[in-house]
Amino acid sequence: MAMLSRYRILDAILALREFTVGDLAGYSRARENTVRTVLGRDSRFVERIGTRADGRRGGQHILYRLRCDTEDELVGILRELDGIGANLPPHPQTQEDDPVMLSLISAENVLLHQLPQAPPAERADLVHLAIADYHSVQMLAGHDGTETAAHRRVVELLLRLAEVEQEALQRTPPGSTGQPDSMWRALGHDGAKKVEAIGHDLYDLLPSIPVLNDPSLLPDLIRRVANSCLGQAILRAGYPINARR
Repeated sequence: MAMLSRYRILDAILALREFTVGDLAGYSRARENTVRTVLGRDSRFVERIGTRADGRRGGQHILYRLRCDTEDELVGILRELDGIGANLPPHPQTQEDDPVMLSLISAENVLLHQLPQAPPAERADLVHLAIADYHSVQMLAGHDGTETAAHRRVVELLLRLAEVEQEALQRTPPGSTGQPDSMWRALGHDGAKKVEAIGHDLYDLLPSIPVLNDPSLLPDLIRRVANSCLGQAILRAGYPINARR
């Protein structure tokens, strides 16, 4: 992602103070996928405060606002970026300037950072948002050893995790939500098989992550799984059998 795009979006956050993704995109003249990427990576500067309807079917947009306690830090970063940008040559195109990569990274940020913090009533909308990003590039992201293919596999695994979490939440009796043992039992045999498959695929995926340009993706992915209501079951299911002995 170009430094100029991040600068414009952070500047829009400071200027608007309360906004949707569309508001930031319009103000900064950046793609909405790029805005979501910045909101995921610089999430400490914003907080979710609800939704805003736009009058169209399905037109509920997440509403954010600038966190007052991080405003001074944001101003400092903008000044730093402004000073650096004045002395840099034109930014060459990278993989993250590619719309396929941007859509995959946007989906990752929703599933890694926004979904775990969302109240239950907003989870479905966030999952649908990530699915839309994924489906828009699913046929364009290869299945070979490229960085784009690795990001595609991360998104696919996170979508399956979100699906089985939602299934567990819906089946768990009131008052037991958040208790891992109760949620695991509520899944039944078919759900347990899904959890085991996610665990196996997670360990198959891990060797491809270090080749990615984003050094934070691996710890973020492990943290997301470990903090899941089904995290212990997933990690236990995927742990190599030989290593358990």
